[in-house]
Amino acid sequence: MRRLSWILCGLLIISMQQALADPVADRAIAGAKAYIKAKNLKEPKLTVLLSSLYNNSFPDFAKKWEELTGVKMEIVPLGYTDIPAKIMQEGVAKTGVYDIFNDFPYTTPDAAGAKVVIPLDDYAKKYKPDFSGVADGLQFQQYYDGKLYIMVNDGDHLILALRKDLVENPQVRADYKAKFNKDLGCPDTMAEWAQQAAFFQTKAGDTRWGIKFEQPLYGALGYRSVNFSYRHFPVYMKGLLFDKDMKPRIGTPDGIAAIKAFAASVDHMPKDIQGWGTPQIYPFWASGQAYSAMSFPSIIGFANGNPKSVIKGKQIPCIIPGNVIDGKLVRRAPQAAGTGYMVSAYSKNPELAYLFIQWFTSPTVGDQAVAHPRGFWDPYRDEHVKNKAINDRFGADMVKTTIENSKYAASLLMIEGNYEYFKILDNNLADVMNKNISAEEAAKRIEAGWNRVTNDVGRDTQIRIWRKGVESGIYLDKF
Repeated sequence: MRRLSWILCGLLIISMQQALADPVADRAIAGAKAYIKAKNLKEPKLTVLLSSLYNNSFPDFAKKWEELTGVKMEIVPLGYTDIPAKIMQEGVAKTGVYDIFNDFPYTTPDAAGAKVVIPLDDYAKKYKPDFSGVADGLQFQQYYDGKLYIMVNDGDHLILALRKDLVENPQVRADYKAKFNKDLGCPDTMAEWAQQAAFFQTKAGDTRWGIKFEQPLYGALGYRSVNFSYRHFPVYMKGLLFDKDMKPRIGTPDGIAAIKAFAASVDHMPKDIQGWGTPQIYPFWASGQAYSAMSFPSIIGFANGNPKSVIKGKQIPCIIPGNVIDGKLVRRAPQAAGTGYMVSAYSKNPELAYLFIQWFTSPTVGDQAVAHPRGFWDPYRDEHVKNKAINDRFGADMVKTTIENSKYAASLLMIEGNYEYFKILDNNLADVMNKNISAEEAAKRIEAGWNRVTNDVGRDTQIRIWRKGVESGIYLDKF
């Protein structure tokens, strides 16, 4: 009996230590309990509009939150391409059905402009979240017009992966060195990545470096479909998309060159790449039919963990290639996704909704999400390089590389109307990739379309928000 008492005592001490290990999470739990008591809530509930990508993992955390606070989480999953429209519909319907919206940071400007989400600054001041160890380019995306609107729990900035077995093959290395007088490895520039992609492009049935390729080997993989191209295009631009007066830079020599390079890359990708999204790209990479892939960091974890993967342990993670500007190598890793959480302006309990978000994005709970075997959250805090569970899932090299890569993380457009800007860009990039129009003609069309969006939203307002965002550092570049 005494032994059992000691065991129970030990378990209690461990439990208390764990509870005290993260004061950010503890404050959220205590705050939720106090809120429920003060409001005399019976069977409290929060409803979250959730990206369906997370429906296999998020429920585990919803269940834990309910155990800790008594607050039930109702989950409404929806495809991430449909969520922005759903959020904006709530701005008109004002149903109050949802308490929390889960989406990408760049949904925030339109949602804030429509007043369908609320600033979280007062709650943050009261409960004190912790953003330490998060790179500026990621951390600043939580803010719009100087106010905290969204809290992220993900490091979805673009990364490059190479086939380790090919890079380390002595015959391949010798062949590459002889042709380019350079050692093969992570490319420093986008031009070098294009060079490697062309070098590795191989037809089915060919034998190279003593390897018989039964299937074609594509030099590169990347997102090139509508609703994805805009996330990758900034890698090719040598600077901002607009000048300080919101005049598009797409028609400059740099912009036209970026369009040409972006479109040319499809020559070394699968022929139907323009219709692919993550469900097609991830398994294709894991099948071993490509030399390189520019994607979200989780692609490496997928290829290491998927039972059908033939490249497990055969990947080299690389920081994003850059461009040489005035003799200096400049890297930018677009924050191509990076899921976050916003509070609906029509929530009946917005403070309680905020408290869940603080708990979920706290250091310890956030770490558990990133390490979740069925999750899509990517490493993003400096401390993740020391987290065993995260390293076991993604591989130590990948975690170290993606945290280093986060220093180059740059926001996509954090201004109202960004989806309209994106759609205009994507549609015209598709026409260039399909050889329907020239890069020069595409640049003219994009510039005209972007100017229309700017004028529709309000040029003075756009200029003010754009300048504030650039000055904050979320795009890395300055005017």
